[in-house]
Amino acid sequence: MLGRFQTVLLILVACSATVIAAPVSLFFDRDVSQAEFAAHDIALACKEKDLSVGLQGLARLKPLSGTQIVLADLSNNTIMDLFEKSKGSKLGTLQAEGFSIRVTKKGNNTTYWIIGADPAGTMYGGLELAEVVRVAGLKAVENVDQNPYMAMRGTKFNIPLDVRSPSYTDMCDAAQHNIAEMWSFAFWKEYIDALARYRFNYISCWNLHPFPSLVQVPEYPDVALKDVKRSTVQWKEHYDLEGTGFDAPEIINHVEILKRMTIDDKIAFWRRVMAYGKSRNVDFYFITWNIFVNGIEGKYGITDEADNPITRDYFRKSVKQMFITYPDLKGIGLTTGENMYGVSFEDKEDWAYDTYAQGVLDVAREQPGRKMTFVHRQHMAGALDIAEKFKPIIDHPDIEFIFSFKYAKAHVYSATTQPYHPGFVKDIQGEGNLKTIWTLRNDDVFYLRWGAPDFVREFIQNIPHDVSRGYYLGSDQYIWGREFLTREPESPRQIEIVKHWYQWMMWGRLGYDPTVSNERFTQILKAKYSDVDQAKLFTAWQEASMIYP
Repeated sequence: MLGRFQTVLLILVACSATVIAAPVSLFFDRDVSQAEFAAHDIALACKEKDLSVGLQGLARLKPLSGTQIVLADLSNNTIMDLFEKSKGSKLGTLQAEGFSIRVTKKGNNTTYWIIGADPAGTMYGGLELAEVVRVAGLKAVENVDQNPYMAMRGTKFNIPLDVRSPSYTDMCDAAQHNIAEMWSFAFWKEYIDALARYRFNYISCWNLHPFPSLVQVPEYPDVALKDVKRSTVQWKEHYDLEGTGFDAPEIINHVEILKRMTIDDKIAFWRRVMAYGKSRNVDFYFITWNIFVNGIEGKYGITDEADNPITRDYFRKSVKQMFITYPDLKGIGLTTGENMYGVSFEDKEDWAYDTYAQGVLDVAREQPGRKMTFVHRQHMAGALDIAEKFKPIIDHPDIEFIFSFKYAKAHVYSATTQPYHPGFVKDIQGEGNLKTIWTLRNDDVFYLRWGAPDFVREFIQNIPHDVSRGYYLGSDQYIWGREFLTREPESPRQIEIVKHWYQWMMWGRLGYDPTVSNERFTQILKAKYSDVDQAKLFTAWQEASMIYP
């Protein structure tokens, strides 16, 4: 009898312990991947504070029932009705990707409401709450409204797809070590997850001529490349700075196969990657330099000559096929430079319009209602003339035309104010509603784990906001893929934006909200490096980083 009583008692104690161990109920829509991502980050943050969280669907939400966290967006009328009945403070005016956090209490019941303008806003609100929990605890969460300061916050990724589809600086060690990583879903999953947490929302993939590795053009089927290859050549120290000569015989005739893939395999891979990006509010763009035909090997009479009608047709069909093949591709862009020697400005823009612009317009006719972005880099080109030439693109209701401009040339860490843009800004201000994204190019800080929030905050706030759609941060002389230099590496090796997490996080976070305080950054450091004086670490890290600027 005593033994049976003890058994029952132990069961009751266990049940009681279970109740005590799970004091927080977290409600979210399991069909919304952005909300699910944030919910799991919240659960992990609570676990670090010895709070376990029960994850539940929104349909199970009951008003005033213990401690609750609710993730939803404005379109959920049921949740909005419950929030109204909770008598919480009125939500702020939310823009795309914005969110409100509200805390309502009655008796011993507390509900933390994360209400997004859309699924992206819900995700960012959830990530904000998770961070507050991680650095200060759940009870430190307060009412807050946030909207993105810069709408587009991206990375510049010179993507080394293959020796036959190189980027601008594929001769460097960083690129050669990362060709295989570009075909690893594990890499992209970790990279995209990190970008979402840092509040970046797009990746611009830069390549000389990516089409043979990404699509099969019906009119030019033999251009598509199978397998992923890397050259085994003994690389020289210096190569042409215009991107030419990367298809020299000594390079492309001595190769190794890194991964065997058909073009259908490659398409399936990149569809999966782009779909995953969409699930984290991270869009993909492909941007090219011109005119490069690496990987063509003389097929179909395609050359790098601007007056070759076959070349024009091939590029137009390739651009169209990119959008047809990838439903989650957000945009495409180009530079009319690097390899257009002897071509007049007018002829360069004629070529760009006949190829890239017409390809996008072809898609718009074939898929009415599909929203696309067209990026024209203002480099070796004039803004006003470009605007006139591309007026059909600019005027199209389904196409957003934006410029790209080198804001700090190649040296984003040179100063918080830059002198290069006033003339360009004046030009596009006079053309109505034209906008630009800014190239924030870092060709200086690769190995140093840089981190100075005051510099980044001031830099971003000095960018002319009225003509800005956003920015993208990256390098031409380095590939921010998976690191390859650490002497005692983790396994697998860290991806660069995780190794350099502090630098990348502040460029994303302060682009979304430049009011993020130094106190918050100090708290983040404390949560990550609990065994050091975080105030001293913050100051030392910032001052050491400012040696360069």
